[in-house]
Amino acid sequence: MTSLSGTKERSVSSRSRKYGVAVSCGNPGTPAHGRIVFSDGITFGSSVAYACWEGFKTSGLTTRHCTTNGTWTGQPPDCTVISCGDPGPIGNGIYLGSEFTYNHTVTYHCNPGHLMEPPGPRRSVLRCTKDGTWNQTKPSCKVIQCGPPAQVHHGKVEGTDYSWGSSVSYGCFHGYQLSTPAVLTCEGNGTWTGDVPQCLPVLCGDPGSPGGGFREGNIFSYRSEVRFYCHAPYLLVGSVSRVCQADGIWSGQQPACIDPAFNSCRDPGTPAYGIPVMAQGFQVGSKLSFKCRKNYHILGSTTRTCLENLTWSGTQPECIAHSCRQPETPSNVDVRSMDLPTLGYTLIYTCQDGFYLAGGSEHRTCKSDGRWSGKPPLCKVGVKVNSKGRGESDVQKNKIRVPVDVFSPNSEWSGFYEYLGKRQVTTFTVTVYNATSGRVNVTLLETSGVSIRLSGTYKSEENQLLLKVYQVKGPTEHYLSKFKNDNWAMDGYVTAESDQKTFVYQGHIHSKDFGKFHLTRQGPVTTAMETPSPYTNSSSVAAAILVPFFALILSGFAFYLYKHRTLSADTDDNERPKDTWGPGGRTRPKVQFNGYVGHESSNGQASFENPMYDTNMKPTEAKAVRFDTTLNTVCTVV
Repeated sequence: MTSLSGTKERSVSSRSRKYGVAVSCGNPGTPAHGRIVFSDGITFGSSVAYACWEGFKTSGLTTRHCTTNGTWTGQPPDCTVISCGDPGPIGNGIYLGSEFTYNHTVTYHCNPGHLMEPPGPRRSVLRCTKDGTWNQTKPSCKVIQCGPPAQVHHGKVEGTDYSWGSSVSYGCFHGYQLSTPAVLTCEGNGTWTGDVPQCLPVLCGDPGSPGGGFREGNIFSYRSEVRFYCHAPYLLVGSVSRVCQADGIWSGQQPACIDPAFNSCRDPGTPAYGIPVMAQGFQVGSKLSFKCRKNYHILGSTTRTCLENLTWSGTQPECIAHSCRQPETPSNVDVRSMDLPTLGYTLIYTCQDGFYLAGGSEHRTCKSDGRWSGKPPLCKVGVKVNSKGRGESDVQKNKIRVPVDVFSPNSEWSGFYEYLGKRQVTTFTVTVYNATSGRVNVTLLETSGVSIRLSGTYKSEENQLLLKVYQVKGPTEHYLSKFKNDNWAMDGYVTAESDQKTFVYQGHIHSKDFGKFHLTRQGPVTTAMETPSPYTNSSSVAAAILVPFFALILSGFAFYLYKHRTLSADTDDNERPKDTWGPGGRTRPKVQFNGYVGHESSNGQASFENPMYDTNMKPTEAKAVRFDTTLNTVCTVV
């Protein structure tokens, strides 16, 4: 049938030409997404023109002609949709939409804490146009800035990052203190959350009035001055005027009005379970030393002095019972105690005013065998002079070597705290540390997802830090409930381990159902160390040669003296073994060395037990003897 049909068409065409009938090409057809824009017929010699819809582009011929054989030239064109291409993402944002062709849109959104620039809802939507380009440029997402936080009188803002999620705190100038530990946080709406504190003058408290006298001045804040007077015939002893200082302590000494007929202090008495004090009067300048009975140890001032105002220095001691054997009672020391999580019951010693730590331990811990770690402290009169002349202070020389910046920013501490008698794993990170004011801000995290922000002031002189909570965040109310206490705080001390590279912050949490905590600093503390000079001179060379020579002579002479010393074994169960006198002078008793735990002062004058008195020492133990001009310090190498 195909060949017949073709024969018939050719016959028709021939007859059409023969009889003058026009050849028809029929309907040329319309392409998808296109239309015919011109046509002058469908017979021989006619033409049609095509165009694509808006948003589409043509490929192929756009014009066709009707030929003599009754067919159209070519094929209808293809109309394909116009594409603008993927516009791509933006920093700190996302975009929605996967069709990038004509008349489709893409919508941009910024991540939390960011704002779109330029602003406006229309600027976030891009539309693909008919010319294959997007109708506008992509927006950008800028971090939300909260602007400068409010200033406070007599204080300043600590922190320069005002972007979303950042925090700033406040610090007060010298002599002023924060009304509350305040930390402001930049929120997603561009505002600061948190209460702006006040910097209030430091208060020294009421200094009181002397008996038999009166005071002028009733303002007790920073830089305020008060004056004291006595009624006749009393005499004023102490400071006539006192000024409230920046540390919250009144300058000078508390005055007293004394009767000229009296010139001695009252009997301070003997503490319960203490050994009676034997003294001939209590004149100004006289000293009393206190001791406790067996199985008791002393807390408070071990030595008290009668002052000019006829009062006793220090605090009245007390005798405390304890399972650990009775430790030696040092002189000129104030003693306090703490129950630390890892160390246990610990005695902390502080030399009294006018004395410095010349040897022994600053803290001693009751060990499992009933003995005390370390050695009794030795406090000597005066201020320790650094022989190197490098300016190292007495505090730096004799304190437990805890760096001032142990809570440096970004330092991490990990450990545990006790809750309902069980240990809970926790960590905290230091976010802010001000070396001038000692201000410390930390963020504590626990496994439940609770985040606690705390703030406090680190007292480097005492290695003590009290952190108070000011913000608690968590996943559920169940986990938050145990921390919702306005008085929730961490109160503890920083101690240095024996390697002087590990630092522990431990103490107690002030809140119901909470107990001790123990946190260890992760990573080393970088401190500026003094580098020795690489240079020398002829004097130092000569000294290096002569010193060993003289040391050899002195050691032989000293050994001769020690051989002729006598020892006394006079001890009793109530007191520490007494010093005795012999032909060689005053000698020290034989005391068992209890080992060492904690910090020992190493200033070249430390007082150590002398194993040369022990005749039962093993032959393998070596003796290294170092002598000063008084020949009373012996160090032992075992």
